[in-house]
Amino acid sequence: MSVTVPGGATVRLHRLTMVAEDDGVMVGRPDTGSYAVFPAEGAQVLRLLGAGETVADAAAWYARTCGESLDMEDFLAAVDDLGFLRAAGDAPDAEESAPAPVRWQRLGRWTFSRPARACYGVLVTAALTAMVRDPALRPSYHQLMFTSHISLIAVTLFGAAIPCILVHEGFHALAGRRLGLPSTLGIGRRFYYLVAETRMDTLLSVERRRRYLPFLAGMLADVLLVSALTLASAGLSRTSAPGWLPALCLAVSFTCVLRLIWQFLFYLETDLYYVATTALRCTDLQNATRFHLRALVRRRLRRPPPRADGEWSEHDRAMARRYAPVLVSGYAFSLASLAWAAVPTALTFWSTAIDRFTRAGTPAADRFDAAFFVALTTFELGLLLYVTVRDRRAKSRTATAARRGASA
Repeated sequence: MSVTVPGGATVRLHRLTMVAEDDGVMVGRPDTGSYAVFPAEGAQVLRLLGAGETVADAAAWYARTCGESLDMEDFLAAVDDLGFLRAAGDAPDAEESAPAPVRWQRLGRWTFSRPARACYGVLVTAALTAMVRDPALRPSYHQLMFTSHISLIAVTLFGAAIPCILVHEGFHALAGRRLGLPSTLGIGRRFYYLVAETRMDTLLSVERRRRYLPFLAGMLADVLLVSALTLASAGLSRTSAPGWLPALCLAVSFTCVLRLIWQFLFYLETDLYYVATTALRCTDLQNATRFHLRALVRRRLRRPPPRADGEWSEHDRAMARRYAPVLVSGYAFSLASLAWAAVPTALTFWSTAIDRFTRAGTPAADRFDAAFFVALTTFELGLLLYVTVRDRRAKSRTATAARRGASA
């Protein structure tokens, strides 16, 4: 795509944010989630253009500062591809001239305030003390068997996981909204895993040090849930409550522990992956590593290099070579787990369900148990298929739009 602007003309830009990074300046448009790293001089050219300087004056400043000329036509074409340029005749949007405050910002500030953090510390300390005094309260996979009815375990933990996941993602959202950043909650996919995810594309518009809390807030929520459920179990066991109730609290608590362990699977782009890439000063390490691996495979097969889906900094490309073994071993671990445990377990359950449907004289309770398993599994597989197709279509639309933009 090319943009031709007379040297004496001015251009109109959307509201942009600029955050200094080690390798340049992260320039972005928060309302669309479009971000790119510019050299410091390129970001200054954008500031001059945004302040009303003419194209010629901005080019002259660049020449004086850098000792070389800037191809303004190519520069503006790149800026337009990112969606930073206003189309002729567009009026400023009200939300761009005066961004409206996001909802729940005050609640976000309270949730992570000093008094709240003090309360969290007391809660976690109390739970750890209870675990030290009573070994039965310590996390263990045995806690999942809170009843002898297997189908009841599945449906109960599935239902209990929903509010726990909402709390986890809600803490992510509140940590972002505390900074005035909007967020959306959705369903995504990591390899063959379905995940809930909080999208905060505008997080790149704040300083790097302020991004850590939104990334870690979900794990904080899980720690608080484990602590609260552990104390609830300890308290209920001292009352006349049914025995299954404190056991259920520990079972739900253990699912939160599993969610904490999950975060260490960096290759699935978990919360800790974003913490690590932020600390390593990377912007898109996962996709840079995938491209590096595709290029490596095609080079070994003596085939032409793959077409890049995006552009990555030299730092991202260098880190991709180091991260590649982690990514490959992670996916190998998931595939091995699938072949070793998930597939055999699924086949066993499905064969059991089919046997209960086809065997004469099967009790009604067993048929219901099998029917529930089939319905729940079909729902999960259908949701996984839907998310996969949705993501592929979105990626295809993005690629098509990019090709049209390049040929325009």
